[in-house]
Amino acid sequence: MILDTHDNLAQYTPLFRGLDPTPLFAWLRNCRDVGCDTKVEFAGNKLFAKALRLDTRARDACKWESHREYVDLQYILGGGEVIEWAPSAKLVADGAYDEKTDFQFYAPAEADALLSMQDGMFAFLFPSDGHKPLVSDGNNRQIHKVIAKIHKSLLLV
Repeated sequence: MILDTHDNLAQYTPLFRGLDPTPLFAWLRNCRDVGCDTKVEFAGNKLFAKALRLDTRARDACKWESHREYVDLQYILGGGEVIEWAPSAKLVADGAYDEKTDFQFYAPAEADALLSMQDGMFAFLFPSDGHKPLVSDGNNRQIHKVIAKIHKSLLLV
């Protein structure tokens, strides 16, 4: 997992293999007015992003998840949420892995870390990162964010 601020996003360009992420990073800087659920492809199904406005919820109403094929780049545009984090190897699967959607859900568990996500922050969440997004931070009822999906073959990690 990598947690940082928007100002430092370009520093992570060396993580990418065989693809220049500059178009994605430039789009993220200017996407605040993009319609929700708009999907933008940068490298077909290997790199794409979707802008979302979602309601945050009580901790018990949120689910643990991870992804095997894609890395999430969760880029916060407004509002706030808590993303609970734990190593996916520590979590107990709740159902079979869905290859089509690249989701593995997990049974309830305690978090090893709490990421307080606010406008101006982003997180890279790798396949080894179990995460529970959309947890209410107690201040914001909604989060405006972009989730970029980066196929693991495009990254050096």
